Amino acid sequence: MALGAQILVVDDDLDMLHLIGLRLTAAGYQVSEASSGEAALLSFYRNRPQMVLTDLRMEKMDGLALFDRLQAEAPTMPVIVLTAHGTIPDAVMATQKGVFSFLTKPFDGQELLRRVADAIRLSPSVDAKNGSAHWRNELITTNVRMEELLRQVLRVSAESQTSLIVGPSGSGKENLAQAIRKAGPRAEQPYVCISCTDYPANALEDMLSAGNPDNVYAQAAGGILFLQGVSALSLIAQARLFSVLFAQAQARDPLQRLNSAPQKSAPLDVQVIAASPRPLDAELAEGCFRSDLFYLLSRTTLIIPPLSERSEDIPLLANYFLTRIRPEKSLTLSPESLSALHEGRWPGNIRQLKNVLERVAELSLTPVIPESALRRIMRESEEDSLAAFDDARREFERDYLVRLLQATAGNVSQAARVAQRNRTEFYKLLARHGLDPINFKQKFR
Repeated sequence: MALGAQILVVDDDLDMLHLIGLRLTAAGYQVSEASSGEAALLSFYRNRPQMVLTDLRMEKMDGLALFDRLQAEAPTMPVIVLTAHGTIPDAVMATQKGVFSFLTKPFDGQELLRRVADAIRLSPSVDAKNGSAHWRNELITTNVRMEELLRQVLRVSAESQTSLIVGPSGSGKENLAQAIRKAGPRAEQPYVCISCTDYPANALEDMLSAGNPDNVYAQAAGGILFLQGVSALSLIAQARLFSVLFAQAQARDPLQRLNSAPQKSAPLDVQVIAASPRPLDAELAEGCFRSDLFYLLSRTTLIIPPLSERSEDIPLLANYFLTRIRPEKSLTLSPESLSALHEGRWPGNIRQLKNVLERVAELSLTPVIPESALRRIMRESEEDSLAAFDDARREFERDYLVRLLQATAGNVSQAARVAQRNRTEFYKLLARHGLDPINFKQKFR
């Protein structure tokens, strides 16, 4: 049993609520109690538990409705449903929805504790104060979505899953990949990071060829290969990466092994983590990214929210960076400066926040950073992050053409008519952006 694990108990029968709470507390768990589904959601947002034990029949929001809300926020958190009105349809509906377990009142106390212990084993603590949580030291957060993401990290790490990290530029994708390494059995093994935008296509094709003695899999043998900007890989490089990942998938799947010819050699022992600043759907639709590779990578997708969607983390991150940028200055932020940080848009996310604080720390002549200096640096940073007009227009134009070809399934005549351009001009636009309507016909026909 995980002593001290946090459990949220929900029941509108106050006597039953307190009885279950006492039993779980006596077993060594930390228990929060809620007498309604609405109160349970408030408690969940204040302090995300490791599991929830809820009654099924409650006023307004019943146990299954509560489960739906919780699963949307924390899909890896186990929920046990407890009811005095147990029927086979109830149990079937609950298990089909993904409820961890279903118990009928009156319940056996030992059976309840056994089910709770099983659920807790699937939902380990990611509390930063936990001495075993050193793997997340660089990931500063109290955001519910981020905490859920860290639970997914533990599972990916423990099972050495191939995974795809999606997050905007500067959001901390490599920090997340490093956390996967530190949290699991590959912590002491090689970690190789390749930025796919930094190499010419033929070099990446050679690096990802398993037949090349100097391939990156050999360099990362037993450890982790992290591919930044995976969408930049050429189709040849993608094919070579796919062959390695497919061999690994076959080796893990008993049915695949039965239905496939014996492999000439054992699959390579390396965990591949890919990263992209945005979902790969557009590249897939354009025919620039192999669908078979996409499905292997995206089986486990870790999505990092932008900093603008986790504003409660801004003061924590600011203090964390300030204590490391110039520790000898003992810098702090005035309340007005903190308010200024909260007002920022942060298109460059955590990287931009760190850069702003580095610049203001160098200029600050007092231990307390004044609002005026911080706002000036923030304005300059915002200007630096804006794309040039021509670049922004080019990006908008390409995105528009991609969406248009998707909507028309590659029908150039129809697309040109919607765009109010003649066919000749429209073909020139497609050529300028390297778009082939045939790729859209193949996918959307």
